[in-house]
Amino acid sequence: MTSAIQQYLPEHLWKLAEEFTIPENYLVARAWLIQLILESKSLSEHTEKQNWFNLLPIMSEEQVNKLDDILTREKQKLEEINQKYAKKQEEINQKYQQSYNPETYYQSQAKIKAEENKTREQDLVEADNLLAQM
Repeated sequence: MTSAIQQYLPEHLWKLAEEFTIPENYLVARAWLIQLILESKSLSEHTEKQNWFNLLPIMSEEQVNKLDDILTREKQKLEEINQKYAKKQEEINQKYQQSYNPETYYQSQAKIKAEENKTREQDLVEADNLLAQM
């Protein structure tokens, strides 16, 4: 079975596929369907995936085609969501990078420090004047 897994499935699924009992004839004839089941996010439980592998031999061609269609649409929708998320993330990154200017940041930090030093000096002068008045 391991050789069939390695022959018909992408390498990133080999270890995961070995955890299941998969009908070898489906692995050979419908590797894409096995891959869809293994990669499905909606079939998150190990037992759910194994149940589908167990049902494959007794499913009609129409049922197999429907399962294929459902899992294919799920994969497409997840890819769309990931693309939208990546696009939104890129927009946020660009907005942040446009608003962040290191030169402006360092200038504002220097200005703040200068104001703090000026205030500190004024406080010291006021303290010296109060001491002198005593």
